[in-house]
Amino acid sequence: MFLAFCTLVVCARVVFSASSELRSARLLEGEGRWHEAAAGYGAAIRMYLPGLGTGPAASERLLALSDRAMTSGDADEARFCLEELRSGWLAVRSTWQPGQRFVTTAEERLASLMLEDPRGNWPDRALPPSERAAIVQGVLAERGDPAVGWVLLMGIGYLVWLGATALAIWQGVPTRPDHPVRWKIVGQWASAAVGGYLLWLLAVANA
Repeated sequence: MFLAFCTLVVCARVVFSASSELRSARLLEGEGRWHEAAAGYGAAIRMYLPGLGTGPAASERLLALSDRAMTSGDADEARFCLEELRSGWLAVRSTWQPGQRFVTTAEERLASLMLEDPRGNWPDRALPPSERAAIVQGVLAERGDPAVGWVLLMGIGYLVWLGATALAIWQGVPTRPDHPVRWKIVGQWASAAVGGYLLWLLAVANA
């Protein structure tokens, strides 16, 4: 029951944050603030929850903004949109990669932009086109996937942190003003919350 409550709190926060980011990005796009809108769509993708539609919706807008930038001759902005799309989905991978089709599309378009950029000297233009393409694709494939064990510990640490904080308030703070605060209980759960937070930080640093 307690774990279910914690899970619902986390999910509700993610859904709210994702919806807010998507709504803000759409407003920015409507105002013609394309670069800021692209960053907002990238943030919406990072607020990931399985089955949530904000990620795919934001991804489609990033592809559309990339196309718009290319049509207007702004290759740098097109590349920024594609990098936001790719990095957004890569940021939420754990034991599997959500949004794989968007990652693949972004990498294909990024590779094309990198190879066609007349300002770039990497990979060496003296190399055959096939070899240059292989180098770029190889770099894009080096994603540095997170360690599954640390990802699991990250989730455990977050739940302990959130749950212990909730229990400290629930069990330690009285509902009536004439009842004293149960400082011993508050201290015990606060210690657990700090431990969960430290575990989460450690896992984030090593994942």
